[in-house]
Order: sequence, then C-alpha cells, then structure tokens
Amino acid sequence: MVESNAVPDFLPSTHGLRFSNQFEPGPTVRLGLFDPRMVGVGDASAGLCGGMSWFVRERFEAGRPIEPDVVAPSNGSALFRTLVRRQVLSLDWLRTPFAFWRMGILSAERAGRRVREVEWPRIRADIDAGRLSMVGLVRHQGHSPWRLTQSHQVLAYAYEVDGEAISIRAYDPNLPGRDDVVVTEERFIRLP
Repeated sequence: MVESNAVPDFLPSTHGLRFSNQFEPGPTVRLGLFDPRMVGVGDASAGLCGGMSWFVRERFEAGRPIEPDVVAPSNGSALFRTLVRRQVLSLDWLRTPFAFWRMGILSAERAGRRVREVEWPRIRADIDAGRLSMVGLVRHQGHSPWRLTQSHQVLAYAYEVDGEAISIRAYDPNLPGRDDVVVTEERFIRLP
C-alpha cells in the first residue's frame, strides 16, 4: 500500500525563490569595526541553501508572497542580508554542521537505520502536521570536516512511502521553479 501526504497549497514553482543558489564570490558577514572592504567571513559563492530554504518556509508560514527576482541578489543588498541571516539560523549554533558530520561518519548500515528510525519519522510528522520540514542531504562520507560543504539543505513538502521506499518531494534552492525534485535513498537528516 502506498502512503502519501503533502503540505496543503505549497509548490516550489509558486512559493519558492525564483533564482538559483548561485551567488557572486564575496564575504557573507562583515566584522564590526574592521574595514568592511577588507575583512569578511564566509564566501557567498559556496551557497546559501539553508538560508534560502528557511526564508521560503518563513514566508509560506506567514502567508507572504515570495520576491519575483529571477537573479540572485547582490552581496550586501537587503535580500542578500536577509538570506545570510537565515543561513546563520539554519546552522543552529553549529548543531547543523555537527549533525551533517556525524551522519557522514556512520557506516551505510548505521546511517540507513538512523534515517528510518529517527530522521524520517520526524520529517513525516512535520508534513503530516502541515508544516514544511528542513532537510539536510548528507552528500559526503568520512571524518573530514572540510567535506561538509558537499552537503545541502532543502525544504520537504510532500512524501510517498511504498513499502520500504521513501520518496520526499522538496523545494531545492539549486533547482528553482521545479515541482519534480524528489529525494530518495539518501542519507538525510531533519534540521530545525
């Protein structure tokens, strides 16, 4: 028997940002008293997928429309700063990078068990309650923290379960306007 559910009225093509997660190189955060032209933390070209997903969820929950921009905002613009703030929130005081790292060091068997027993039930509960769920796609394996940038954040809005097979439909900041993005058989984690 196939089970499915979706957050009512949400579609990435309607409620997602219309530009891709591709930003010009440059610092995402400026450090206070230092010369802002010389010192910055982070690099926007590494992406702001967590901030974009958080922003879309926040806007949808508030019933507010999404910006019509089809080009990523420039570094320092109001929307860019908003996305950076949401990116920082998505890191959850560094618990998110730690969760990505922890899942990446697990064996395939242990990671699969954690997905089925812990992460998937939390994502499903969100969607069943009509809430969009932040999901981290763990795309690295091993102990190196430098590989964490290979991982990615998306926003789950629907699922289908067919026996053991789990398919999650998601807003993916890398693929704007697409309602056909499906996450299957990956190491994934539910994020705050």
